[in-house]
Amino acid sequence: MSALPTESKSSKGSVGGTRSQAGDEYGVLSNPNIGSVVFGDYVFQTWYGNGAYFASSGDQELGIDTIKSNASSSRRKTPQASSDGIWLAQLYVCEHCFKYSSDAQKMTLHRTLCPLKKPFPPLGKLVYSDTRAPYLIKQVRGYTHELFCQNLSLFGKLFLEDKSVYYNVECFEFYILYGFDPEDEEISGSVLRKYFKPMGFFSREINSWDADNNLACICIFPPYQRLHLGQLLIEFSYALASVTPHMARSGPEYPLSPYGRISYLRFWAKKLASVITTDYATKDKVTLVQLGNATGFRKEDILLALEYMEILEEDPENGKVFLKVANVQEWCRKNHFDSTIHQQKLNPDCLLL
Repeated sequence: MSALPTESKSSKGSVGGTRSQAGDEYGVLSNPNIGSVVFGDYVFQTWYGNGAYFASSGDQELGIDTIKSNASSSRRKTPQASSDGIWLAQLYVCEHCFKYSSDAQKMTLHRTLCPLKKPFPPLGKLVYSDTRAPYLIKQVRGYTHELFCQNLSLFGKLFLEDKSVYYNVECFEFYILYGFDPEDEEISGSVLRKYFKPMGFFSREINSWDADNNLACICIFPPYQRLHLGQLLIEFSYALASVTPHMARSGPEYPLSPYGRISYLRFWAKKLASVITTDYATKDKVTLVQLGNATGFRKEDILLALEYMEILEEDPENGKVFLKVANVQEWCRKNHFDSTIHQQKLNPDCLLL
C-alpha cells in the first residue's frame, strides 16, 4: 500500500464519484469526492476519493461534527454528488489532531482550543530528534491513541490510492514526522515558541504476516513535498528495522503504488550505487548477499533496483546474471550521481531507538 504523493494525480477513466462495490465498506472510490482540503493555513486539492468521511463506521467523535447527511437516521447517508462527482466542496482538517468538519467557523474555533496544539507534539514516544534541521519523529500506537490514528488514516487516504485501513488501527504503529513549517513567520525569542507541525507519516503493522515488512504505507502531505521528507522517513524505517528482532533484511509492504514504486526505486538505486562505488570500488563483481549485508535491503528489492538501473549483465554461456562494478560507475556518470557527496537525510546521531 506504500505511496508517496510526489507527482500530480493520475487521470481516471471511470465515472467521477462512483463507489467501488468491492470496497464500499471502506469508502473506496474511483475518483476524488472532496473538492479541496483546508489544512491549517493551506488549501489544496485531494488526489483520491474517501467515502469513509461520510460512512457510519467508526467513532462518532472522529470529526468535530458529523458531516451533514440527507436523512435523520443514525446512519450517515452519501451526500448528493454534483455533476463532477464531488460530494463536498471543501473539508476542513485540524493540522494538530486531524479532526475534521465541513464548517469553517467550527474549525476555526476548534483550532484555537485543540488540546494537541502545543509547541511540542504531546502524543507518542519520541524516536528521532534532529534539533538542527529541525525534525522530530514520534511513535504513536493505534491501540493507545485510537482516535488520533483513525483521523490521521482518514486524512492520508485522500492522497493514497491503495490505503484501506481507517478504523481498525489497533494493530498498527504510526511514525509521524514533525517540523517547523517553512511558511511560518519567524518568532522572536525562544525556538520553543514555534510549533512543530505534522508533515507526513508512515505506518507499520505490529505483527505483520510478512515478518520482513518495515512499512505499510507512507505519505508526505502536499504542502511539505519536495523537501526530501519521504527519503527521511524511508531511511528511518530501515534504521528502525535494524534494531527490530528478525528484521535484518526488510522493505516496504507489497504491492507498491506507482508513486511508492518510483520513490523506492530511486532511493534503492542511489543507496546501492553509493555502497558499490565506495565499499566495492576495487572489486570486479559484487553479490546480492554482500549488498544485503551492507544495506539491509531484501534480495528482491535489490534485484528490482538493479533492473531499474539497467546495469545487470547475462553470461551468454551459462545464462547467469551478474553485476559489474564498472556498470555502476557508468550509471553514476550518466545520472550525475556523486557517491562521495553525503546523500543521507537521516542523522544517525539523532535516533532514539
